[in-house]
Amino acid sequence: MLNLPDPLPPGVLHVFAAVLGLIFGSFVTALTYRLPRGISIATGRSACPACGTALTARDLVPVFSWLMHRGACRTCGTKVSWRYPAIEVLMALLFVIAALFVRDHSRLIVILAATPIMVALSVVDIEHRRLPNVLTGCLAVAAIASRYVTDADFVSAAVAAAAVFAFAVILDHVGRRLIRQGLGMGDAKLMSVVALALPTGPLLLALGCAGCLGVVTGLLWRGGHPVGATQVPFGPAILLALWIAMVAL
Repeated sequence: MLNLPDPLPPGVLHVFAAVLGLIFGSFVTALTYRLPRGISIATGRSACPACGTALTARDLVPVFSWLMHRGACRTCGTKVSWRYPAIEVLMALLFVIAALFVRDHSRLIVILAATPIMVALSVVDIEHRRLPNVLTGCLAVAAIASRYVTDADFVSAAVAAAAVFAFAVILDHVGRRLIRQGLGMGDAKLMSVVALALPTGPLLLALGCAGCLGVVTGLLWRGGHPVGATQVPFGPAILLALWIAMVAL
């Protein structure tokens, strides 16, 4: 792809990326709260879940509003979860890292568009053990866009996606028969999206990385939960491996 000079000096670009990340992080916090509860993200003002008070502009400044109000609702004093500033800071960090390492503007735009979707999927999977189809579908669109700005080999992408999905379904079936723990169809769909996004070499590395991350996070997850009490969320491991691969391409 054509690699044009940076439109902004590096320092300014990275500050802009951080601010943009904070803004998208605030959106992701709202999305990951509303979507699993069936609340539309397009209508209704943000409000305190405890007292119902509508939030104003000064309550919605990413990170700073949470710090300024000492992690509590300014109206009723109910504690506001640390998940909100944590997601916002994470998004800012990911945006800055992408801006540091990705010099191709087309790829950078695609990665910045895909990052909020990946973080939202990870949060929902951790909190609710779900990978909503609407978010996976949006990520699939971003994956196709990513493939377009890399090698535009859509035939190989489609074949790889089908093969990876079939492999994941078989792995899920075998896992449920042998250890009563499978991947789940949400994970299988997510793995096929990874195949859409990446050429063969990076795809194999990403899937291998996802497997290793999944084992580590699974051990840590089970160490903090009663045996058999909950299913281990594998989505974040897949998504982290995908994000790293997209940035490193």
